[in-house]
Amino acid sequence: MNYIIMDLEWNQAVSPARMIRTPVMLHGEIIQIGAVKTNDRFELINKIKINVRPKYYKIMNSHVEKLTGITQAQLAVGETFPQAFKRFRVWCEGDERSPEEFRFITWGFDDLGVFADNLTLHGLDASFGSDYINLQLIYNRQTNAEHLQCALATAAESLEIPLDVQCHDAFNDAYLTYELCRKLDMTLGLAEYSEYVAALPTPLFKDAVQNIDDLKKMIYNRRVVSIPCPKCGEPLKHGQWLFSSGKSCKTISRCDTDGDFLVKLKAARISEGNYTVMRSVYEASEDDISSFNEKLKKREERRKKAKETSLQGEGTK
Repeated sequence: MNYIIMDLEWNQAVSPARMIRTPVMLHGEIIQIGAVKTNDRFELINKIKINVRPKYYKIMNSHVEKLTGITQAQLAVGETFPQAFKRFRVWCEGDERSPEEFRFITWGFDDLGVFADNLTLHGLDASFGSDYINLQLIYNRQTNAEHLQCALATAAESLEIPLDVQCHDAFNDAYLTYELCRKLDMTLGLAEYSEYVAALPTPLFKDAVQNIDDLKKMIYNRRVVSIPCPKCGEPLKHGQWLFSSGKSCKTISRCDTDGDFLVKLKAARISEGNYTVMRSVYEASEDDISSFNEKLKKREERRKKAKETSLQGEGTK
């Protein structure tokens, strides 16, 4: 069994009006594929990087350009997605007469979803790569990570892996993910992976609110925070919100009839100044409530300390 450690970069529509909506809602059109191939001992076999010329989102989104460093001129140079996929598939499988067995490894769940959407868009095999490992789950379990969706660079720093290349380059991120594999106990992680997936909480309620233009006011937007109790339908009463990033937050919410729930919001950038907010509601266990309150306490302590430091600074002027 080989492993294909893959990362993708994708462009986005420059406005909601230009977003492709059929045959899939195209949140991102792939413009770069990077991958590392290893054996089952995670010894390097091969590596690849393919630049892809987009068919639909041909204008470089300014946010994506800033993130990846890929310019409009570079966007125009590359293979078409069908050409890129054909070459990538051959690289993954090896000899067509006796294809090699492999499994994808990615950092997070997003890449393979975008990959499947792009394959569907071009009438290609959308099941390719559907059997994959999300390395975040192994990392989280073996490091007791505080955030379930830790950034790749943050994870690398925590394991003392040097960040001496540009992140958000598909090959560089794929190689960084490979370096993480080398630091983790992959034998144990792969053996227990099905348990990690089974342990992921299943939401009682999940939907998405589209066309949100101001993330700073996300938790004050009635369209976003008006969430029904998944059991009785009455509006949930939210507590304080805790942000894990500028796009993700959670709170403990209460229904007078059915008790406490864990509510999570996660925003996805669709185009310039346009976001979709995913809303998920889960049963709130005692551990969930205890963990949330502990994080809330730490946040208040940090704020208090910062305020005291600020006041001390003003007193010395």
